[in-house]
Amino acid sequence: MIAISSLADRPPARRSGRLRHVRGRYLFAVPVAAVLIFGCSGGVSENSPGAGSAIGTSAAGQTEPAAGSCAVGPQQTFDTIPADNATALAFADDGRLFYAERSGTVRVYQDGASRVFAKVATVTTEPGGGYSERGLLGLAVSPTFSRDHYVYAFYSKTNRTQQEVIRWTDCAGVASDPSALIELPAGSDCCHKGGRLAFGADGKLYVTLGEQHDSSAAQDTGDVRGKVLRYNADGSVPTDNPFGAKNPVWAYGFRNPFGIAISSTGQLAITNNGPSGDAGSPSSGYDTIVIDVVRGGGYQWPNCYGYSHPNHGAASCGAGELGPDWSSETTTVVPTGAAFVDSTGPAGYAGHLVVCTLNNGMLIVTPGSPHADASPGPSQCQLDVKQGPDHALYYSDTGHIYRLGSN
Repeated sequence: MIAISSLADRPPARRSGRLRHVRGRYLFAVPVAAVLIFGCSGGVSENSPGAGSAIGTSAAGQTEPAAGSCAVGPQQTFDTIPADNATALAFADDGRLFYAERSGTVRVYQDGASRVFAKVATVTTEPGGGYSERGLLGLAVSPTFSRDHYVYAFYSKTNRTQQEVIRWTDCAGVASDPSALIELPAGSDCCHKGGRLAFGADGKLYVTLGEQHDSSAAQDTGDVRGKVLRYNADGSVPTDNPFGAKNPVWAYGFRNPFGIAISSTGQLAITNNGPSGDAGSPSSGYDTIVIDVVRGGGYQWPNCYGYSHPNHGAASCGAGELGPDWSSETTTVVPTGAAFVDSTGPAGYAGHLVVCTLNNGMLIVTPGSPHADASPGPSQCQLDVKQGPDHALYYSDTGHIYRLGSN
């Protein structure tokens, strides 16, 4: 299980031999639990990565397929597979599941087995081994994958000053042609890295980035921090973005958006981690979900938190700024990945936005007035969730990926 650190990075207490959740605001385990949670990979497959993590490398020991042989056959499903902190999941249109392990390995479940697809050189601690939210954090597959075979990832670079969106070309489970597309700041301390990727119905690549403990940056539309960002598939900035042809900002006013989901009709949802005493806010709680992020929309951090509660010293939430659809208020849930489930999904989930949380498992979100409602789903939904081509839901915790079949 994951222990959540507070602003003071308190170590997790132990109770009956299991890690107890500690109220706090960060996304990953404190150093005491690092080996158990984010350290050595356990039982992944015979193709587990070996030493070394050079950027863009393909699976060690795998042979490049012959030219013209990149297609794969019909794919098998699974009930559960082991995975080492699968922070992000993404399906290709040929049925294969790609997934990112926080320590730097992208894997693909192909022909009934997991194999290494690519690796990046990343870090998951601060210098000296301190708590950090860095790592391999986001993953997306091109919406035109059948033509271009592109796989994208977001990761923290080892210099701890930059984060990067990288793209590979897939050929039957082997990565080639690594290309660094987007470079973003990483912040000077442990936290609020964002790092999620998703393609929209418009074919654009959406990227989330936390405010990196500079709360004022979230309201500055000339600063990429605390934002949802929108790019072309090649990493360039679309000319029709709301704040100018060279500005990647799509929406602003977020503390640490660590989940993104986009429906087939283009509706964009964000999960946002609540305050931890920064900018004069409460020490925990107030995690939020925005069900339909508005183009050019301004959201309320750091002026307000939760259901539009003014922050210390704030006169208002900001003229015209938007509040969340759902807030955990005084409860700390720590939301992570999200997915829109279409009408073919499992009964009880179809037609809903579903969200993973570190503390409370899956939330099944139903829009409402004045606020949305969230009911519980599977407890193992801690890191990410996606609907597969088979209409089932797939979700991850620190050690596995699970399948919830469609009826």
